Amino acid sequence: MTPPLSIIIAARDPWPALRECVDALYPQAIAIGAEIVIAVSGAHTLPPEPRRRYPAITWLEELDGSVFSLRALALAHTHADIVAITEDHAWVTNDWCRRILEAHAGHPEAAAIGGVVENGATGTLIDRASFFVANGPFMRPIANGVVDTISLQANVSYKRRALPARLPPLGFMQMTFNRDLSARGETLVADDRLVVQHVQALDWRRHSAGHFHNGRSIAAFRLERMSSALRLLRALGCFVLPPVMLGRTLWTIGAKRRYARDLVTAVPAMIWLLCCHAMGELFGYVAGPGDSPRRVA
Repeated sequence: MTPPLSIIIAARDPWPALRECVDALYPQAIAIGAEIVIAVSGAHTLPPEPRRRYPAITWLEELDGSVFSLRALALAHTHADIVAITEDHAWVTNDWCRRILEAHAGHPEAAAIGGVVENGATGTLIDRASFFVANGPFMRPIANGVVDTISLQANVSYKRRALPARLPPLGFMQMTFNRDLSARGETLVADDRLVVQHVQALDWRRHSAGHFHNGRSIAAFRLERMSSALRLLRALGCFVLPPVMLGRTLWTIGAKRRYARDLVTAVPAMIWLLCCHAMGELFGYVAGPGDSPRRVA
């Protein structure tokens, strides 16, 4: 039988880093008959324990795959008409699967539905700053209904009809794909009943590297259909990108009236991370992806 929902996760960190994510997801997925497809970056990351512990999961392996190529691999092995995506360091609430089905039933016109992403790593300044930059716009409160922008790979689901028949060679990136959907007139919907906790506690070096490599990967995905003139303009735009992104982020998060003190104290760290991101984009437009897609967590 075709499952009502497919859930895909890409995992590059070795087991048991994924265990808390799967423990939150597995019982509710089984309860509604959903399928879970997890793609990991090589056999060395997956010992026998998870296969025994979660027998209903489809495990796939790609040696040294990036999170983008792993998501593409997992997507190719799904069967449901609704495909949800979360991350190996995101913990879903206990009604997440059911709420996704309800949201899509209530919005048959929606190509994609995003939810709320809350910060589960608040212990250090750099953890908070990184979350504000990457996911701050998607923490509560969010506007429900048809919107221009929805959450990304931590908490998003798609109608199968909206998914591409052919993915770029680099794999599947939610940011560029969501923008493609919007550009071609598809409907994006936000629903604040869909909630995940994003738990990514790293040190300064790893957060900085992560934002650099993410920026370079974004540039690489854009390059696949970019003219030389636009490539040059994008590269030049990297020099003004940090203040533009900072202003947009502060405006969006400030309007939520949450974590005001944390937001103010995080501004210097946010500027640093946005500079890392902009430098990554610049390297991407000038020199291509390099090894960055495989270094994004």
